Amino acid sequence: MAGQGTVKKKPTMKLSDGALTTLEDTMGFLGMDIRDDAVDVQAMNNITLIINAASAYIEKQAGRKFGKRDYSERHEGTGSQMLLLDNYPVREIKEIRDTASGSVVEEGEYYLENGGESGMVYRDSGWAKSGRRQGLANDLRTVAKSISVQYTAGYVLPKDGTAKAPSDLPYDLQYAVWLMVQQQWSLLANGAGGLAAFSISDVSWTFDRAESPMVTDVIAKYRRWG
Repeated sequence: MAGQGTVKKKPTMKLSDGALTTLEDTMGFLGMDIRDDAVDVQAMNNITLIINAASAYIEKQAGRKFGKRDYSERHEGTGSQMLLLDNYPVREIKEIRDTASGSVVEEGEYYLENGGESGMVYRDSGWAKSGRRQGLANDLRTVAKSISVQYTAGYVLPKDGTAKAPSDLPYDLQYAVWLMVQQQWSLLANGAGGLAAFSISDVSWTFDRAESPMVTDVIAKYRRWG
C-alpha cells in the first residue's frame, strides 16, 4: 500500500551540487510517486545517479555551469567596450579591478548587457589591453590577464529553491534531464542495458540509442558562446 503524505524511505545517493532537477520531480515525470512504499531505495538511488550523470553531461556539452555560485576570474583586456564573463546569467558584480593600474573600476563606469543574461559587461571607455611591450614601435607583444572580476552568476536550481527564492532554472533544461533519465530508465527497466559507455568521473554518456533531438536542441540553445 502506498504511503501517504511523507517519504518513509530516503535514497542513500545524494544529488550532486549541479543537479538540474529533483528526484521527486523526475519520479513524477516517470509516473512514480516518491511517497509510494512500493518504490524501493535502490530504484531511487539509480534515478539519482542518472540525474547526476545527465546534469553533468549537459553542463559539459554546454561548456558552462548553471547553478548559482560565486566566481573569481581573470580576463585579458579586449580593446573594445565589451567584456564577456565565463558564466551567466550574471546576478551581481562584486568587484572589477584593473590589476595593471591597481585601480577598482567603479560601478557607474560599466553595466550588464541584457540584465546580465549574456554575461557581457559594457564600459564606455573600453577594456584596455595591457602586457609586455617591445620594439621601437612599443608594440604589445604579450597580453596580460589584467582584468580581475569577482561576481555571482547562475540560476537557482530546483533542489535549492525556497519560497522566498524559488528556482529560476529554465524549464527546458530540467525537461532535457527528464528525457535523458526516462530513456535510460526505460532501458534498465526492460533489461536492455542502455548505455554503451557510462562514467561519472569522465562524464561520458554514450547511448545505445540516438540522443533525443529535444535534448540536442536544448544543449545547443544554452551552449556557452564567445
